[in-house]
Amino acid sequence: MWDTLEVAYEGTDKVKETRINLLVRNYELFQMKDGESVEKMFSRFRKILGDLNSFGRPIKSGEQVRKILRNLPIIWQPKVIALKCQDLDKMSYDELRDDLIACEKTHLDKKIQQEKKKTISFKATVA
Repeated sequence: MWDTLEVAYEGTDKVKETRINLLVRNYELFQMKDGESVEKMFSRFRKILGDLNSFGRPIKSGEQVRKILRNLPIIWQPKVIALKCQDLDKMSYDELRDDLIACEKTHLDKKIQQEKKKTISFKATVA
């Protein structure tokens, strides 16, 4: 009975192996999408990590942090360099998430302030 339930809910060994391979591929190719918020990126990443963990393929916290930092867009490079000066093995996934969200909010606030300061000028022509 247990074997029947296991196959019904988890699939055969071949199906499990295929799912694991797909999840590992998704993990390896993971990147932040253009225009994606840090929160949404971490949500997608957390889903992949949770699925890998449920199939017995947990990823260590230090490796998770490194993976995120390696795959942030170029605009994040100053922050990435600053974070790499720290001991990444001691940094948790949640600490990185909170730090990047705070940085994103600060960056957005600065951008809004700059937008408010912009002045509009018109080119005059003599007719």
